[in-house]
Amino acid sequence: MHSISKQKGNFSIEFALLGVVFATLMIFTSDLVIKLSMQGKLDRLSYSAVNILKERTQLYSPNNSEITNASALELHQIIAQSLQRTTGDYSNANMSSTFESLTFSDNTTSALTTINQSGGCSLAQTLQDYDALSMITSWGRRASLYRVTICYETDNWAGELLDANFTTIQSSSIMMGR
Repeated sequence: MHSISKQKGNFSIEFALLGVVFATLMIFTSDLVIKLSMQGKLDRLSYSAVNILKERTQLYSPNNSEITNASALELHQIIAQSLQRTTGDYSNANMSSTFESLTFSDNTTSALTTINQSGGCSLAQTLQDYDALSMITSWGRRASLYRVTICYETDNWAGELLDANFTTIQSSSIMMGR
């Protein structure tokens, strides 16, 4: 027969074990929510930035489809200011960006321009690997391609528990020029 006095410590032990499990679950959930929120912000900003990069030929200089250091720096600053407004603990040191343009002098010869801001992002493939996305326009020439990649270093709450590094959030958008 089980005595009540022999089971007094069971509740405390079970509560402690479940408390550790729930605390770990909360840390993972919080880290995931923070990273997903930042991913959404970076997705929106990379898409907007590549649209600005693509349309600047329409807005400013129709003859120049290549990006310059000045235009990349200006876009980087716009992205940084937007992130600063929408992110409570934003740090300039945590954000970097890479701007790429792939232009075609004829329908086969291409020129890749890559400009990194604040160190740039680590890219597995260059924009030149996506040259098949460019199509022949109605004027008989290949359209330019543009890509903006934004990286942001976030806190590593869950990674510290697993002795791993889950900090870099990256978003990349590709757009075809006119």
